Amino acid sequence: MALGLWVESGERTLTIAVRRCSMRVVLFFDGKNFYSGLKDQAPNTIIDFNKMAKWLVQRVEGTHLWGAYYYTGIEPGVTRSEGQNKLAGFLDMLELQPGFFVKRFPRKQHVLLCGNCGAENRLNIEKEIDTTMVADMLRLAAVDAFDTLVLLSGDQDLTPAVDGVRALGKQAYVATWGRAGLSTRLRRTAFDHIDLLEGIPSFTREPLPNGVDSAYPPRPGGYDDMDDDYEDDNPELASGPQAEEIMLEELSKAQQAFGNGYVGMNYFIKRWQSDRMHRDPEVRRLLMEKLIADERVILYEAPDGNKAIRLA
Repeated sequence: MALGLWVESGERTLTIAVRRCSMRVVLFFDGKNFYSGLKDQAPNTIIDFNKMAKWLVQRVEGTHLWGAYYYTGIEPGVTRSEGQNKLAGFLDMLELQPGFFVKRFPRKQHVLLCGNCGAENRLNIEKEIDTTMVADMLRLAAVDAFDTLVLLSGDQDLTPAVDGVRALGKQAYVATWGRAGLSTRLRRTAFDHIDLLEGIPSFTREPLPNGVDSAYPPRPGGYDDMDDDYEDDNPELASGPQAEEIMLEELSKAQQAFGNGYVGMNYFIKRWQSDRMHRDPEVRRLLMEKLIADERVILYEAPDGNKAIRLA
């Protein structure tokens, strides 16, 4: 890390100050590998991804997060299973996190026939994820987009990328849940290993009401001085069927108000004025996430690239 130096001189004094340079950290998530290790080593743990990013930046002695890239496979086609619908909702919400970017890859289905009985066995294979991650890591390192990389995966196939990133003068860490799924070759290539189990007290949270899960942290800072008397006296505004119906009605009003335009997700959560809805944006966000997961609200990309919502 380079240090900036400057000198202030006077008749009797000479001052030399050292200024710490910016250390940009980038995160690369191998979605399947990341959650496989989590389920194996820390089941029922709910991750607050904002806090995890901050914890990792501090762990590698960085100054700020440059970006977090999440790679995962999805089922192709219009018809999706319940599990895939939940995954889609999670990915959509993760994309709204500051600095997070999600890259989806359709899974390829292969049909294998049993040579003895002729039965069909269908196997879903994730294609292009590893090769794309390798290409992206090397490309960003080559243009000096970051100083330190943290790879959240133990997959041996990503070893060449870590080796290449280090050859370009960058530090590359590998982070896994304990040693689960960690390739020995990958560990030896990385600058150091980060055990994510050590950070659980720092970046996990309690389950949300009504079984709703979220990529978002609990109540954000900046709202401690709000007058919450109305919400405290009306807990039905925070969760439950009544709160959901109110939010759907308000979304309908917003759609009418914007006419041929669209209702931005962040705008509706943070700025839409209504005495009938809870005023805490995080409470609103959790309700909206449940409505999206229940397919009562559709989250989509507007023509200008913003995330928009509409009634299903």
